[in-house]
Amino acid sequence: MAQRAAVESMPECNRVNKVEGGESALHIQDLDVPDATLRVEGERFYVSRQCLASQSPYFRALFFGGGVESSKRTIEIKGVRVQQFTVLMEHCRTSRLVLDRDNVLGVLETADFLQLERARLLCCKFLERELHLSNCLGMMAYAWQLGCTQLYAAARQVVLTHFSAIVTEEDFLSLPKETIADLLASDDLSIHKDDMALEATLRWASFDPKREEHFLELVELVRPESLSLPFITELLTRMKSSDPRAKLICMLNEHFPASWSLGRSMRRTSARETLFVLGGPHDQEQQALYQFHTLSGRWQSCAPLQRKNLTQYSVAAVGNVHEEQNEDNSEAWDE
Repeated sequence: MAQRAAVESMPECNRVNKVEGGESALHIQDLDVPDATLRVEGERFYVSRQCLASQSPYFRALFFGGGVESSKRTIEIKGVRVQQFTVLMEHCRTSRLVLDRDNVLGVLETADFLQLERARLLCCKFLERELHLSNCLGMMAYAWQLGCTQLYAAARQVVLTHFSAIVTEEDFLSLPKETIADLLASDDLSIHKDDMALEATLRWASFDPKREEHFLELVELVRPESLSLPFITELLTRMKSSDPRAKLICMLNEHFPASWSLGRSMRRTSARETLFVLGGPHDQEQQALYQFHTLSGRWQSCAPLQRKNLTQYSVAAVGNVHEEQNEDNSEAWDE
């Protein structure tokens, strides 16, 4: 069943009257009496020009911009669907916006078209709560297209926090070069070693031969101090000549990145912001291990620890830790 939410904001128009009869039309009152009729896909909505103009530059220009529509009492609105328009007119008169997973994108796009900024922001907040590994890449591109900066930032943060999982998705291969560069350049990229950054760059660039020209530009953003020798050794020894990545490695060998020679890249900040929790019955042969991403507030299951634990649970943070003994003989460690 689709999740449903009614979001409220500060009211603009307080008093509302329904039109008598079977028409799905709305009166919007209080700033002024209804003085115009809007038609959308044959449906009529009786509205106050002043009320809508106070909430939307689109309606302000429509009613008071000096155009042909300014003198009309009945105006047809094209390019929008009546279902979404009804939800938004309800929001304009009651400040209550009813959203669910089925209608939120349509309502957002209609609010964007009609320049109803408050409704637009509420839709974005709803979508932020729906962000997941499976939709964050698509949502990031969608938010960028609509200019929804907060939603874009939230989706981007999910991508940065779960980068190691995101790079295995097929959608990752469809990202433009600029987005790949933005992610690789971020200090908040949540990877312990830049092995993953190099691997992601190789995977993206080898997917399409036309991307080879971008490889050296992107690999400049990989931080060589965070590359591990075992990873490089395995990469070079196990890669076959038929592997599309082999050509990229040869390019890297022939055109060594200038930034790699400087040795001044900063450690990614998110690598110091990971928390691990060990739990479960202490007398078992293996202990459950969980990773907490502090930037996103999300938990992730890890491979269990293959040994018994003498305490009930323990917590360790990457970085400086403080050990604390609890009354139940368990240990809690804080950063």
